[in-house]
Amino acid sequence: MTASGTHVAAGDEGAAALATVLRAAETGDGTVAWTDVRDDIDREHWGAMLERGVLVPVDGEDRFVFADPTAVRETLESREFDPPEPEGWSRRDVAAGVGALSLLAGYQVSAIRDGVAGVLDLALGPLAAALPFPAVVLALAVATTLATTLVRRRLDRPDASAFRHRTRELQERLAAARARGDEAAAARLGEQRRDLVGRQALVLTDHLKVLAWTMVLTVPVFLYLSWLVTAPAHATAPLVTVAPVLGDIVWTARVVGPVQAWMAWYALCSLGSNLVVRRVGRVVPDGLEVRPS
Repeated sequence: MTASGTHVAAGDEGAAALATVLRAAETGDGTVAWTDVRDDIDREHWGAMLERGVLVPVDGEDRFVFADPTAVRETLESREFDPPEPEGWSRRDVAAGVGALSLLAGYQVSAIRDGVAGVLDLALGPLAAALPFPAVVLALAVATTLATTLVRRRLDRPDASAFRHRTRELQERLAAARARGDEAAAARLGEQRRDLVGRQALVLTDHLKVLAWTMVLTVPVFLYLSWLVTAPAHATAPLVTVAPVLGDIVWTARVVGPVQAWMAWYALCSLGSNLVVRRVGRVVPDGLEVRPS
């Protein structure tokens, strides 16, 4: 493989994408198209493979083959990787975990929900009184999305992300080795994958730490919205909203199972804001990201 081709696998995410394309080619007829892998890799990695000559087009077809598949395998196998070790929980992290569990009890204990909602209403009450309830839900969904994104960027370790990409890379290389009948490579890769899976259980504690902090931000908002629609004697949100086309909407009406109408609207707002934040995050320079202190 050329030096530029080797550069495609310099990062863990790029190597994982390269392994994915290799697996797609070797489990098929040796060729691969963008439609075969577009659900598994980013377009930028696919473009880099074409630009750097790692993939070359098949004459007369919209498909590609590896210029040097042996060199691709050797490049992936030569990469070194030190799995991350868990950082552990600080006292603030433990407090966040205890707080998150306590807040979760608010879903069943009305006293906790009313207490949390009453405190939040001191700050959010004017907003809830000034805006229609759907707009309040939208505003809070966007705010919590931005806040939790910042928390994840601050707490989620870069090497943990590399760990996920390396695990995926090994899975793809293992599938490709089995497809071409290379038992020696399959045994070696299987051992490496088992070692990573074992270490992944240790790193899970770091993911739980991130989850605890995000719950501290999201659960109170959810409890507050629940209070707005189920405690009309104290809250300001109307139980019924007139929406275009749909007509009258009862926010406490069940949509699917226990999911009420306001919960479905909150989920849609959160999903939409998450998609926007992710797209924006891809074009924001690394220097503007919030990094651990």
